Amino acid sequence: MSNLSLFLFKDHYFLFARDINGKVAAIHQMTFDNQRRLLQQLKEDKLLRLEVPKRVFHYGESFSLVPGILFDASLLSVYLFFAEKPKEGDKLFQTSLESNTLHLVGSIDEAVSDALQSGYSDTYFHHGASCFLSYALKEKFNLIDQEILLVLYDSFFYLAAFSKQEIVLFNRFEAYTKDDVLRYLMGILQQMGFNRNHCRVTVYGDCESLGIDEAWGETYFRNFKISTPHPNIQYLEGTEEFQQRSLFESYWVLP
Repeated sequence: MSNLSLFLFKDHYFLFARDINGKVAAIHQMTFDNQRRLLQQLKEDKLLRLEVPKRVFHYGESFSLVPGILFDASLLSVYLFFAEKPKEGDKLFQTSLESNTLHLVGSIDEAVSDALQSGYSDTYFHHGASCFLSYALKEKFNLIDQEILLVLYDSFFYLAAFSKQEIVLFNRFEAYTKDDVLRYLMGILQQMGFNRNHCRVTVYGDCESLGIDEAWGETYFRNFKISTPHPNIQYLEGTEEFQQRSLFESYWVLP
């Protein structure tokens, strides 16, 4: 194996191991109900013990998106403070996007970061939202003048709003029902001054769990679609079955 990518959520993670050609050759999926169990699983996971570079995508609730013109690497805790005060000892990190014009700042618990780094090869940390945000920014030249992209997970979603192909809003929202999603969408349309008969809304991810389909979306938006990202991940034979419409990162990961 040449490298690993770990996608860490609040109660589960999955792990891609790639061969020398960059194709996914092995996948691990694990669930946990507390941090103690997570730390034990990280210690025992044989793929994670491989001496290869690792990228960790942590889907923490708090993050901050900072314009490049204002960014200073020494001020990560200050940027993150606007979302939530980081705990003492937490590992802070940032991901540069769109040729350093944006920086996504996040954090991870100190004990978890230590478990992932201690005694092993280079480990690089990113906020999990960087995957979707990098895709949204790549797509911006294909967008119309009012555009909303969102990706759904089991209890939350990320939303990116673009006006005239420039990002004007990016955030995370809790959502347990399709009514939650609709409430946030309507509020953002009003906040941005978008027209729901014109604005295009594109949804990725786990629509099925929330009962969202195109018929539902077209009830509220004239220009609504459910889509899958253009993939930048390749699989070896036997692992491609992991690619599923409900999981954005099975198609696209931060380049």
